[in-house]
Formats: sequence, C-alpha cells, structure tokens
Amino acid sequence: MKSRLSRLLLGLLLLSSLAAPPAAAQAPPPPPPPEAAAEPIPHGEDHGHVHGIHPEPGVTASPAGEGEAASLPAEAAGASPRQVFGLDFMQRALWAGLLVGGVCAYLGVYVVLRRIVFVGVALSEMSSAGVALSLLMNFSPMLGSVGLMLAGVGLFSVQWAPRKVRQDAFIGIGYVVASALAILLIAKSAQGEGHLLALLFGNILTVTTQDVLATALALGGVLLVHLLFAKELLFVSFDPDTAQAAGYHARFWEALLYVTIGLTIAFAIHAVGVLMTFAALVLPAVTSLLLTRRMPAALLGSVLAGLLPVPVGLYLSFVWDLPSAATIVGAGFALLLAGGLVSRLRAA
Repeated sequence: MKSRLSRLLLGLLLLSSLAAPPAAAQAPPPPPPPEAAAEPIPHGEDHGHVHGIHPEPGVTASPAGEGEAASLPAEAAGASPRQVFGLDFMQRALWAGLLVGGVCAYLGVYVVLRRIVFVGVALSEMSSAGVALSLLMNFSPMLGSVGLMLAGVGLFSVQWAPRKVRQDAFIGIGYVVASALAILLIAKSAQGEGHLLALLFGNILTVTTQDVLATALALGGVLLVHLLFAKELLFVSFDPDTAQAAGYHARFWEALLYVTIGLTIAFAIHAVGVLMTFAALVLPAVTSLLLTRRMPAALLGSVLAGLLPVPVGLYLSFVWDLPSAATIVGAGFALLLAGGLVSRLRAA
C-alpha cells in the first residue's frame, strides 16, 4: 500500500514538472500590429488593472475571435457581462480564476480547520522565492517555484522538537527566511522588481492559454489525489492519534496533504498572483464554515464561495477600471461579511 502511494506521489510531482512551461514560454506574446488590434488590451504590469484602448465616441469595437459577444460600447462602463466575457483575455482570466478559486477553496477547508493558515503563507513565500531564484539563474520560474515549495513541505513535515518548540515556530522561521531570500535574490536580478510586483498583486488579465492549461493539468492532479484518498486525508487530518492507532501512517498522509497544498499554491501564484491565491485559500473556507456544520457541506459551500467572486470581480474590475485581483478579493470579502451576518442572525 505504502509503495503504491509513493508511486502516486512521484507521479504527481512528475505531472507538475511536465505542466511547467519552459523558460522561453514565460515571455508574453508580442502585441498585434495596430491595424490588427481589435479588443481592449490589458496593461501587463499594472497588477491586473484594466486600461483598455477604447474607440472614439460613437464608434464600436469588435472583439477578435469567433463566436464572441457583440461589439463593446464606446464606454466600457456600459458593457454587459456577455460583452465583457466575450473578449479573449477576459475568457482566459475567467478560466484561470475559476480553477484557482475552486481548488484553493476546497483545500482551504483543511487549512482553516487544521489551523495551518500560516503554512499557506509560508509556502506562498517560498514559491515566490523560487520564482526570484529562477529569474536570477535564467530558468523556468515554475520549476523554481515548485522546487522551493517542495523543500518547504519537507521542512514542515519534520517534527523537529515537538516537546520543546511548537511546530508553528518553525513554520514562522521558514516564512521569514523565504522572505529574506526572495528580497536578496530580487536585489540581484535586473528584472526582479517588476516581476515581484506582478507576482504579489497578480497578473490574471495577462494569463496565456498555456498558463491556463498548465494550471488545469496540475490542479486536476491535486483533485484526483483528494478524490482517491479522501477518507485517509480527512481521517488523518482531523484525528491523527486515532488514525495512527488504526494503522494509518499519519506522517505520510500529512506530507501528502502539504504537497497538494504546495503544488496548488505554486501553480496558482503563477497564474493569478500571491494576493488572490492566499485569499482563495482562506476567505471561501471561513465563509462556508460559518454557514455549515458538516464536512461535505463545508467543502461544497467553500468551493461555491470560491467560484462566485471570480466572474463578479472580473466584471466589476473591467467596467469600473479597477485592479482585477484586488476586486475579486473584495467580492470574496463581501461574501464573507454576508455569511457572517447570516450566521449571527441564526444564532440570535
């Protein structure tokens, strides 16, 4: 049994390596010539801020691509959801956001209930340091992100001195060291600062089709692991002592849970940035746990709470000309406030 699980874990890590785009693929495609431009172009380094190139008053622009929505109005504020999501880059952003929002929200229930929210923060910072290292060494940012994330999983899975020092102290040390390492590496990289800002605040509007496919492949593998071993992961996560007495290898299953969370964070950061990734790990799970009492309902509610803010936030960011990642997070927080209000009314 243990051998079969080890082979599955190895296959999952191999899958993440195959899903990682090569270094040359990280550069965005060249912009179309002026005469071929047919849709608003997102500003690639403005943290997801939409700065569309709109036509003159009274003139409509036809979005490129087959089967897209009708032409945008002269003012973006008057665009309908069908028109906004008829644009190619908005469709890619929507798919990337839904993938990250749904899977992170599912794993977020484990993160919140196990009180390992800081693990998510630390793994996010380690993934960021991996990106900074790859930029300095000129290799694929995804490989650097996954590599340092796996190093973090290995460090957090070891019980260093449980009777003397709590495990969360070592997680905090990992976060601080990873933060310092990222700053040092970025300081030595000519292009590091710009990439760091995009990584922190998100560049979901500039996500490519290859990014969406790689994210879908990796997160699909994570979901497959959780579907195959849902009982073991739940049992070991929430009652490790009983699971150990029943013959389960608690350390192995805990490490597997950390690997799935880490892989999800690494690919999610590459697609949407640190801000939206961490928000998707925490906000939907807390919203769902305020409204539900059983684990299956909590998982389903968290996924729904992770999916809903994505189209809402993307649409509002387009029509109001706001940073997309921050607007999605704001929509998620508004949903959390509504959930908290309902929970308080129930308890009254």
